[in-house]
Amino acid sequence: MAMCAAVAAETITAGPAWADQEPTSVALTPQSGTAYLGYEDQDQMRVDVAGGDGLGFFGVRLGSTWLCTGSVVNHTGTCSMPASQLAVGTYQIFAYYGGNENSAQAASGLLTLTVAKQTSSTSLTVLDPNGSTVTNDPMLVFGNEQGYSFTGTAWASHVGTPTGTVTITDTTASGSFTICTTTLDRTGSGGSCFLGATTLPVGSSQLTAVYNGDSNFFSSSVQRTITVLAVQPTTTTLTLSAPSVPYDAEQTEIFTARVTPAAGGTPTGRVTIRTGTTTICTITLSAGTGTCRTTTGNLLRPGTYPLTATYSGDATNTTSTDTSQTLIVAKEPTTTTLTMSADTIAVGAEDAEVFTVEITPATTGTPTGNVTVKAGAVAICTIPLANNVGCSPKPSLFRVGTYQITATYNGDSTYTPSTSTPSQTLTVVELLHKRPNI
Repeated sequence: MAMCAAVAAETITAGPAWADQEPTSVALTPQSGTAYLGYEDQDQMRVDVAGGDGLGFFGVRLGSTWLCTGSVVNHTGTCSMPASQLAVGTYQIFAYYGGNENSAQAASGLLTLTVAKQTSSTSLTVLDPNGSTVTNDPMLVFGNEQGYSFTGTAWASHVGTPTGTVTITDTTASGSFTICTTTLDRTGSGGSCFLGATTLPVGSSQLTAVYNGDSNFFSSSVQRTITVLAVQPTTTTLTLSAPSVPYDAEQTEIFTARVTPAAGGTPTGRVTIRTGTTTICTITLSAGTGTCRTTTGNLLRPGTYPLTATYSGDATNTTSTDTSQTLIVAKEPTTTTLTMSADTIAVGAEDAEVFTVEITPATTGTPTGNVTVKAGAVAICTIPLANNVGCSPKPSLFRVGTYQITATYNGDSTYTPSTSTPSQTLTVVELLHKRPNI
């Protein structure tokens, strides 16, 4: 109290004294022992007056300088010094109570007040081209970096909002370079820094956002690892389970594609198998390979089809094609069955014999065309499949004897020819009762 009294004696001019004044004492309590530079007004000073009537004027002083003043009501008063009132440092302050006709003047003891420059923190936000936040360490593709953006934000450790700039740099094995410098807005957020198509080199590097500080805040920084992947060429290889497949059975053909990247890795995406403009099937790659087959058995007509396998590419692998394979769609096999209405006929009455046939495809469908019925190598009659009512030989076509009869389906654009087996025996005999001559 001796020091306090000495300070008060030097700096306080006594007001009028009243004989009936009640003694008082003053206690000064800062909101915090530390006020932050530029934001000292956020640190409220509280004065408590004991004794007297609890009314009057008070002030908080640094030597002869008034830091703030206020009124005591109900023995308590508060005040805050202006912002930027003091420089960084440590100060001894005290509270003075002016008293009144009922209460005596008083001064508090000295208290230490520290004015400090604040620390800051910095964050670095990465947004993808869709504006979504990239939460993990970013992975970009060289040549496709455009649209990605970085934003640096600084905030106070205690109170207020930092001002100034944020600088974003990229550090690789070959050195560092500045991507951009942006100015903080009133919220402490910097502007967006957009990448060009080839701003960052291939490889792993460190992105650093540095808040450069201001008169009230120390600088701060944050780092994030960023990886830029190289887009590499690929080779697509198509293989077939068989070089030829019957028509109406194409679904049994298995197409296998493998995509091999030049520098390793596992390509993702799809491979589409086409012939001309017709899509046969699509493969979704797993571990760089996959298979597919057509969902229908008659997608392609019989013929020869050059194939193209096209890999669609992904973020790190280019597209590629294979045109080395050709698929043959063969005509569908058939079976021909011959039926004779009789196995013995008389000479001159051969037209009583009726040959009928049935053509059965290996899988499904309806063969078209015609069937030729033969005795050995000699054609007897022809059956059009359009009506398939059978056919009969001409009268007196045969001589007495036995003949081996077969039916040959001549095929069409879809179905293969076939001949009935085994051959059937037709016996031709003399007419037993001749008509009398008239």
